[in-house]
Amino acid sequence: MAAEQPAGAEAAIAETSAAFASALERGDAGAAAKAYTERATLLPPATELVQGREAIEAFWTAGIATGIRSIVLETVEVASHGRSAHEIGRYVLELVSRDGGVIVDRGNYLLVHELQNDGTWLRAAEMFTPGGPPARHPEPG
Repeated sequence: MAAEQPAGAEAAIAETSAAFASALERGDAGAAAKAYTERATLLPPATELVQGREAIEAFWTAGIATGIRSIVLETVEVASHGRSAHEIGRYVLELVSRDGGVIVDRGNYLLVHELQNDGTWLRAAEMFTPGGPPARHPEPG
């Protein structure tokens, strides 16, 4: 049985995710970090926990510097539990390498969202894991 959704929860979460992806694609780590609560925790693969919005902004700043070009988030499930919700999905992250090739990382993610007093849903915890080694492709000419 699916959990009951507060009015507009799924749409509001999708809106926050779209703003996050758009911010990364523009190279704006500060705007991307606004998708997280002040005390959020990010659990990236093969590295230490990243805690707090400021540290998460630094993480995404480094990712943008590494060449993030686009991110696509495909939600598989969203279920709310009062003032929190979880989201399970798949991602495709593209980076442009220094040699001009494209690196494509595909994997899965789990997000925990918290309902804010202003009615927005922000990320309180995020974990993502690659589905295998990233694929390298030459940049189309």
